[in-house]
Amino acid sequence: MKNRKDFLVFLLVLLFCHTAISQTDYSILSSERVAQIESLEISEQAKEDLIEQLCFFATSPLNLNTANEAELQIIGLNDFQIFSLQHYIRQTGDLLSVHELVHINGFDEQTLKSIEPFVCVKKRYWKPSLRFDSIAKANVQQLRVQYRQVLSPSKGYTRTDGKGYLGPRFSSTVRYNFNYFDRMQFSVVADKDAGEPFFDSLQPFGFDHYSIQFTLKDIGIIKQLTLGDYRLNFAEGLAIGQGFSLSYLNTDAIIKKRTSGITPHRSSSEYGYNRGIATNIKILKTNLYLFASIDRSDCSTNLQTTGLHRTASELATKDSNLTRLFGFHYEYDNKGLQIGTTMFYYDFKDSLHHQNREYQKYYFEGKQNSIYSLNASYLFKHIRLFSELAMSQNKATAMIFALQFTLGYKTNLSISYRDYDKKFQNHYSDAIGVQSHTANERAINISFAHRLNSLFRYYIGSDFFHFPFSTYQTTPESNGCKLKSELTFTPSERAEIRLGSKFTLRQKDDKSSPALLMTTNLLNNQITIRYTLGELLSIDLRAAHCISQSETYSDGYYFYIEPIITLPNLPLRINLRYSYFDTDNYDTHFSVYEYNLPMTFSSATLYDKGHRAYLFVRYDITKQLQLSFRYSITSYTDKETISSGNDMIASNNKQDVGIQLYFKF
Repeated sequence: MKNRKDFLVFLLVLLFCHTAISQTDYSILSSERVAQIESLEISEQAKEDLIEQLCFFATSPLNLNTANEAELQIIGLNDFQIFSLQHYIRQTGDLLSVHELVHINGFDEQTLKSIEPFVCVKKRYWKPSLRFDSIAKANVQQLRVQYRQVLSPSKGYTRTDGKGYLGPRFSSTVRYNFNYFDRMQFSVVADKDAGEPFFDSLQPFGFDHYSIQFTLKDIGIIKQLTLGDYRLNFAEGLAIGQGFSLSYLNTDAIIKKRTSGITPHRSSSEYGYNRGIATNIKILKTNLYLFASIDRSDCSTNLQTTGLHRTASELATKDSNLTRLFGFHYEYDNKGLQIGTTMFYYDFKDSLHHQNREYQKYYFEGKQNSIYSLNASYLFKHIRLFSELAMSQNKATAMIFALQFTLGYKTNLSISYRDYDKKFQNHYSDAIGVQSHTANERAINISFAHRLNSLFRYYIGSDFFHFPFSTYQTTPESNGCKLKSELTFTPSERAEIRLGSKFTLRQKDDKSSPALLMTTNLLNNQITIRYTLGELLSIDLRAAHCISQSETYSDGYYFYIEPIITLPNLPLRINLRYSYFDTDNYDTHFSVYEYNLPMTFSSATLYDKGHRAYLFVRYDITKQLQLSFRYSITSYTDKETISSGNDMIASNNKQDVGIQLYFKF
């Protein structure tokens, strides 16, 4: 009865939001772009942020005549293409049509097709009026309402000892966006995770998390003003880096971070953003960014970033600390030379503490910290030299030096060196690296990507790293490396074959003697085949094998087949995937990308032995109304229960269902 009541409450929320959307999901992304996003060495939340930004450009297209490097990188252009585009515009004047791109060095019909949904061509100095009547006529509004639920009940919903989940089993996200070209943006995001209270005494406001932002652009010298929730990205992320960035072993061999400055926060993520005010003041060749934030954060003895508030203990940490942030970033940009500096201060209402383990010896403790950084970048023809040096309040430093060579169309060579002091402390840093925090690491990264011809392209990347101090599972200093390669064969527009390999070597404590280290190796090989039979049907096939070698040898494999049916006359899109997996343990698990509800990046973690299948259906009811549905099931053949603790399911199968309504008006 309670589940029915919860579902009815959700339907009331859905009906109340009867207003809004167009085709802005993975179907607008090329297979190459999807594969690149899938292979990125970043979190799923960062991948979802990228999808969200691409969806934004799909509804508010990017003007190629005025777009900056960061925006062009988001839609999939590399340094050579960006350089060629900007050089062409300087030499010949503004573009008159998107189709003019095919005449620019580094662009072809395939590139045009992949970026066309996200771009437009307008006069450089054309600026839509901020008059009320203009805004009322030309705005684009969107509403997405998602409902998701695990059909198989878990232990957390049946416990009677007060340690179980306090809310209903469904999760939901509601997104509303208001865009007036690129000059005005307003968004509201409401999110509830499964098990969190919903419209009851514990959560009278319904959803567990709300995010709101309002942005104005191009008002005199004020390039941008954002109120509410926003993210910051400057230089290489040593001082501050929030959100998505292509930077670590990506198949384009591009290691420079995307300096996006201020980005409105429009995703459902409950961490990795700021809440307050940020502005970009542009005068001639200089940009001054000012930002301030006061926000509550989850905390026990240290910061919690899961965003989950399902149990009494999780609710006790919700908004239990207060974080304040104030600072600026200044940069000078002239003829390929960029010089910048960042300074900011942040503090917490209550002191942070850690668990006093050896590897946490130099972790941040206390209430306040200050960060200072200098960064520089110089682009000369096809060579870019860039670096950043940052220092925390305790005088510890972190630095990156790099060279990036753009040798031709889809041909890049990158070389970088990083050195992060073991005492460097910064909660806002997100630079390239092996560990989850920017500290205690030295490494050399070398990557090369080359397009041989229209049929073949390949990528080779390497990262050799050293940890000067203890790390998790390693007491003394240790070494390791990551190697990654990929070969892509495209015999025609209808077919593509990818061969990929990834090797990771790490050291960890020998259980027989903590003073000794043992080596662990992990090798993952896979082949992916995509073939389009016509406008109605395409097929994806993949097979992968993984080997883990440490104290013992273990391996695993999986394969899947996925037909994708598109019926334009209905219009209807159907994805149906079947997977089989067999691994010895979690060490040889596979993380596999799956189509999910639009604006949601999803991957399944496959290990042990079993089958997995899902069905995804998208139906465009009208040009303004779209319905998406997804059902998935995982069935294990070697166990009778799934997961543990509150998430334990007393069955050998797990079923999920999700539905989304998307309106555009």
